[in-house]
Amino acid sequence: MTKGNRRFHRLSTKFICGTAAILALILAATLFVNSKVAARYYLRQQTAYVSQAGSRIREYLDAGMSPDEAVASLESSDNVLITYAANTSDYDALSSSLRDKFREKGLGFQKFWLWDQDYLSAVQKGSQFRLYQQDKLNYGILVEYIPVGSNLYAVAAIIPNTADFIGIINRFSILLHVISLVIAVVLLYLLVKHITNPLRRMERFSQEIARQEYGSLHISTRDELEHVADSMYQMSISIQQYQKMLQAKNQQMEQLLNDVAHDLKTPISLIGMYSSGIQDGLDDGTFLETIIQQNNRMSQMTERLLNLSGIERKEHPLTTIRLDLLLSECIGEQKLFLSKQGLSLNTAVTPNLEITGNAELVTELFSNLLSNAVKYAASGTVHAELGKNDGQCCFRITNELGNDDLDTERIWEPFYVGEPSRNKALSGTGLGLPIVKKIADTFGYQVRCIREGHVITFEVIF
Repeated sequence: MTKGNRRFHRLSTKFICGTAAILALILAATLFVNSKVAARYYLRQQTAYVSQAGSRIREYLDAGMSPDEAVASLESSDNVLITYAANTSDYDALSSSLRDKFREKGLGFQKFWLWDQDYLSAVQKGSQFRLYQQDKLNYGILVEYIPVGSNLYAVAAIIPNTADFIGIINRFSILLHVISLVIAVVLLYLLVKHITNPLRRMERFSQEIARQEYGSLHISTRDELEHVADSMYQMSISIQQYQKMLQAKNQQMEQLLNDVAHDLKTPISLIGMYSSGIQDGLDDGTFLETIIQQNNRMSQMTERLLNLSGIERKEHPLTTIRLDLLLSECIGEQKLFLSKQGLSLNTAVTPNLEITGNAELVTELFSNLLSNAVKYAASGTVHAELGKNDGQCCFRITNELGNDDLDTERIWEPFYVGEPSRNKALSGTGLGLPIVKKIADTFGYQVRCIREGHVITFEVIF
């Protein structure tokens, strides 16, 4: 038996033992109540019944009925026998008279005697009960003595001996509980099997997840087990997606490190080479300028990497900002670069467009998209639009492409450049668009790239 089977076997054993214990406790409680409580309860009920009959005979007599009429009326309506005899200090004669009258009514006594203390108690308290056990007749007679006027009334009711009856009930109870236990064990076995089979499948499924084997789990029980199984399956899908995402992130990190190393290798080599040239006296007056340019390139790359990593980690205060004003500032900064590239900029800006955002990051988003368009525009005109679309602020920038090999699916990756030669004069660091994407994702903006032939459009919805 495997470890899992042993565990589920213990579960079924717990169910069966628990049910057996509950049935045993119920049986013990039933036997105790039958043996110790039922007989007393029945006697108390009969005592109350006889007492009620005794109270009514007082009422009838007080209402003016004759003793015989009162007795006949009660005996016809209640399951009691009533006799009476004249009060006398001769207790033996009084007892014999009552016994004879009961016999005349068909109630025979094996044991019956009016004790003097019972008579005195009845006179003092108004009534007195006495139970006469008729051993061989297997029943008892409960008698209430009631003195009313000059007579002593005796109200009698038969009390069956409950011992034998309770014994029969107890034997049937034991048999019934044994049968119930057998049925319960069978039903519990089927029920536990209905529970443990899905549990075994869920256990195997979790073990497969631990081995990074992602299969399917479909359990149809229409209860909580099905909900748990569905949750486990959804968890498996989430883990699988997270692992794929983590692997993609790791690959991106490796690619990022490779790209950083590649992009830093050239300026570092140039700085080293030109520094050696200066040291050897080979400087023609341009070596130091080249070293400064390469140092600025590394500084710019480092700054952009820090910006890219700090967008999510840092807290950026949000205020109400004017998009049209921020865009105008960025356009002004790009005019010199536009003229150098021989490009013109056609703008359509709706004034007074306000959103809640961070001015510094939105400015960087505009600046990166504008500089990207300037670098990659083949010729002609760059079109920039800022307005409202379906109630949302929308920025679009469009230009013609000179590179047919541009992969629009990868342009959001760090260090991906649209110029295959990696000519930095044209392509920059390859971090501008990843920064745009990171800003958009952080603040919930929608950004997308649309390419139609040789025309590319970047769209941001705020």
